[in-house]
Amino acid sequence: MGAQKRVADFRERQKIVEAAMAGLNQKLIADSLEVSQPHISRLLAAVKRQNAGALREIPRTALDIITERDAGVINDEQMMQALKELDYTDGEVPEVNGVATDAYVRGSWDDIEFAFQRDRLTFDQYSELFTARRDQQHEAAPDAE
Repeated sequence: MGAQKRVADFRERQKIVEAAMAGLNQKLIADSLEVSQPHISRLLAAVKRQNAGALREIPRTALDIITERDAGVINDEQMMQALKELDYTDGEVPEVNGVATDAYVRGSWDDIEFAFQRDRLTFDQYSELFTARRDQQHEAAPDAE
């Protein structure tokens, strides 16, 4: 049941952001979705905070895709296809004046690692994604001669 709620929340958020980007006012958006105007305002403020003050469409993350599978919205094959199409980033330890900090900035591949560790992906699915990502990285790398 939790996965279905998360999918519904994500879809509502997408609709609200798309409507706001199309120029609809918050009251009209709230009325059309049968929610309160303050709910719309809070959600749009949260999206802007996550995007350095910009209102933009919310891309699906790996965890969003896996949640859709968990909720029964898509099947394993559709999930794997969608996950293979994502452009992943690696996590990193930021540096200040050339010195590594004690922080870690997550990359999108960390979502795949997290899902595997939580048994939301099988070993075979993880291996398939790992191989596909490695192959994409090799294709993108300049030829060494």
